[in-house]
Amino acid sequence: MTAAATQVTGELAACACLFTPSDSVYLSLRYRDDALRICLYDGHPRHTHRRLAAACDGRRRSLLLLLARVMHACDGEWGFGESSEPGDGTRLWAVLPREGARAYGCAA
Repeated sequence: MTAAATQVTGELAACACLFTPSDSVYLSLRYRDDALRICLYDGHPRHTHRRLAAACDGRRRSLLLLLARVMHACDGEWGFGESSEPGDGTRLWAVLPREGARAYGCAA
């Protein structure tokens, strides 16, 4: 799982670091039900104005195109949205299934 987990964590961390208004982000890794759950939290609050929120979401999606391809190859799921913890902001997440990640590592 190492190759896929490293790639996914790096992509999420890069995006979170670009958006956070502070000098820190929060990373959480959890292995459960044969999948690695990766969460990053940044301090960038969700926009209340609809157009600003859509533009910000579009920018995040464009920055995460490689992540989307890796997750597709691994048959995983990913996304982002508002976070109430730790300290509000935005939560970026990915669920990386063990078998899909192992197959990705063999193909790389």
